[in-house]
Amino acid sequence: MDIIEELKKINASQQAQIEELIRQNQILTEQVKYLRNKLYGHSSEKTIDDGQTSLFDDASNGVFEEPESTGEQIKIVTVRKKKRQSQKAKITKDLPIKEELIKLAEHNCHNCGNAYQIFKRLIGDKFHLQPAQAYIVRRYQEVGKCQHCSEDVNYDGDQFVSATVPQAFIAHSLASENLVATIIANKYELALPLYRQRRRLKGLGLSVSEATLSNWVIYGSERVALVDQLLFKTLKRQQYIHGDETPIQVLREPGKSPTSKSFLWEMRSAANAATSIVHFHYDPSRSEKVARAIYEDFSGTLVCDGYAGYNHIPPKIRRAGCWAHGRRKFVDGANGIESQKSLGRKFVKKFDQLFAIERKAQGFSPQQLLEIRQRESKPIVDSIWQLMSETNPINKSKLGRAYTYMVNQREQLEVFLNDPGVAISNNIAERSIKTSVIGRKNWLFSTGQRGAKANALFLGLFETAIANHLDFKKYLIYLFTYLPQLGEFPTDEELEAYLPWAKKVQQSCAA
Repeated sequence: MDIIEELKKINASQQAQIEELIRQNQILTEQVKYLRNKLYGHSSEKTIDDGQTSLFDDASNGVFEEPESTGEQIKIVTVRKKKRQSQKAKITKDLPIKEELIKLAEHNCHNCGNAYQIFKRLIGDKFHLQPAQAYIVRRYQEVGKCQHCSEDVNYDGDQFVSATVPQAFIAHSLASENLVATIIANKYELALPLYRQRRRLKGLGLSVSEATLSNWVIYGSERVALVDQLLFKTLKRQQYIHGDETPIQVLREPGKSPTSKSFLWEMRSAANAATSIVHFHYDPSRSEKVARAIYEDFSGTLVCDGYAGYNHIPPKIRRAGCWAHGRRKFVDGANGIESQKSLGRKFVKKFDQLFAIERKAQGFSPQQLLEIRQRESKPIVDSIWQLMSETNPINKSKLGRAYTYMVNQREQLEVFLNDPGVAISNNIAERSIKTSVIGRKNWLFSTGQRGAKANALFLGLFETAIANHLDFKKYLIYLFTYLPQLGEFPTDEELEAYLPWAKKVQQSCAA
């Protein structure tokens, strides 16, 4: 009897080992598939029809709710093919037009010799692009001499008066406001690295080192730093803010290796804010201390993902979760372990229903949106939690991680149901942060901390300018030209005239 019990224990132990090995194999297979899909698969987050679930797809909840049709219940459904977006190039602005006339070789009829009656027929338009033109502005100062006073014996020597010269953007430098603004716009708007711009400038007649270009960019950031600080203070007075963070590389980071990660922390206005502001904060760390510090003066609602660093922000701040972030995790689960795919698709379909409701409610008043969320979105959210209570995913699988994320974020994810000012997702912040991601792929890294801070400032200022319908380069030229005239210590009241929504700024720098 003892031998039988011992064999049962051994068998149970081996069975547990086999099950664990099967689980590990499933997870490793899932990870290989996930990484392969990241490398070679599509990057869109749209739901992909796999040909299986589409047969039973329904606009509301994906199941049949009406009885089977009889001959008297047949409905005629008109299927309209979605109009394909034209790929043809088109002019989007009123541009100056130069007419070109292709003349006849002969103006007399080759039969009778009489002169033709000449008229012209339109052939079509051709878009021409004129390369950048470089030129030098040689500045002179007008000087007046009073001949009468100069000859007066009561005065000592010649009497001169000179025109007041405006404060230069960079004193004793070839760099004009226009040149530095162009370099900065090329880097942050077009993701054009400085070493490439250096080559272009050399071709235009200016020989300059990459270090000098970097110094001009950093100097420009210091010139507009007070405007950036005022924008940040204004942002933190808003009721709703979106937050996100992304890694960057800084080569000369004190106490860190050149290959280590530093971070850009993003804060931006909600989509329906009266004034749109995007701010980036550079920091060597992603720790909770940074989150606590940058949100210290904020007391509204923060929409963000489930990163643990946000758990330590001041308690007066209400956190709202991101359903797009949760959906993304379930999409991974729906493409993971074979036995969990069907369950993953069920969750993704419910998420899609939530986002469809939000799209339908765009442009509605806050009260209408709240009513729609309570009437239509809340039952779907409740059904998600019900499905989760019935779910037992494989531990540490993609679906298991999605499940854990949702459980930990439940309170934050439900905030949008009771507050129409809260967005259902943090997508608006993720779209703003893409500029830094594209830039990172082109200019790769910052050499030092001053450069990293300049990158953060101009990335935020660029996104802010775009959100306020400004031409980024024009706005930079405006700031570089007029801010130096305010002196070293302008007040916030003086600086408000240079914020993106100020009347003169809108008139001078509109896109």
